[in-house]
Amino acid sequence: MSAPPQARRKVYFVSGLGADERAFQFLDLPGVDKIFVKWLPPGPREPLPAYCQRLLAQIDLSQEINLVGMSFGGIVCQEMARLVPCRKVLLISSVKSPREMGWQLRLVARSRAYRAVPARLLKWSNLLTANHYFSVETPAEAALLRQIIEDTDPEFARWAIAELMAWPAQAPLPGVAHLHGGRDRIFPAAPIRNATIIADAGHFMVVNRAAAVSAFIARELN
Repeated sequence: MSAPPQARRKVYFVSGLGADERAFQFLDLPGVDKIFVKWLPPGPREPLPAYCQRLLAQIDLSQEINLVGMSFGGIVCQEMARLVPCRKVLLISSVKSPREMGWQLRLVARSRAYRAVPARLLKWSNLLTANHYFSVETPAEAALLRQIIEDTDPEFARWAIAELMAWPAQAPLPGVAHLHGGRDRIFPAAPIRNATIIADAGHFMVVNRAAAVSAFIARELN
């Protein structure tokens, strides 16, 4: 008599700043129903917790909740987990507190210089520097990243950067599992605590280290 098939696990994925499900396309997760949370246009000066409350409309709150967040999406997942109980919260290339940001980002946050930069200039500068900061490794990765940035709403990016810079320091949520790249240039690994480190990976490891990221997610979901 054959064993009964295992139930599939529903997992919600939140991508990086302005990105979409293309960031997760290389993950191999048998037995997982991947549900991609869609970014919504933020309201004028909408605080991050209020925005995350609106995102919860995309989640079935009657079932167990498993969240996977990449980069800014990891911060969003943590804020969502402060609003509703979650079984698992997994962070990829993210931070658990402003204290885990590098000194450069903390300096930018204190100076508030980012507020003076026009939204479209932010997008243009991202296009110029993205390959370096995301540590892309092939022309195909560079093309994918460029397309994601080009498709990002510059006003959303401006709002998200402001919310990232203003993210208040709170005690990290218990039970959060964190995977990080040792060569991440956006969130350097040195200040990161209590994370599994892939030594040779950068910020785009969800794409160019997809097998290792998949293995981490599968292990933590069990």
